[in-house]
Amino acid sequence: MSTDASTPFVDADEPTSGPTAAECDHVLARVHEFLDHEVDTATGDEIRAHLTECEPCLDRFDVEQAVKSLVKRCCGGDKAPDRLRVSIMSSITVTRRSL
Repeated sequence: MSTDASTPFVDADEPTSGPTAAECDHVLARVHEFLDHEVDTATGDEIRAHLTECEPCLDRFDVEQAVKSLVKRCCGGDKAPDRLRVSIMSSITVTRRSL
């Protein structure tokens, strides 16, 4: 079995008792929103349940959480210019619609 950095499970045809690659992809696509408390309660519960069952996703979550903490510690006092914030929010909206 080979590994892929974007998905903890590589061969979806192999029988597993845990989450599927599609479930992992879904959770990992929302992990930043989850870390930022930007998901609804049901989605948060779903992600928490998945992370409880899926060690590879939990490992990825832990890395993302550590990076977020490091960035906050190093850059926490800086405020993005309003124009940049608007541009980023627009990109996020477009990305969410495509999911």
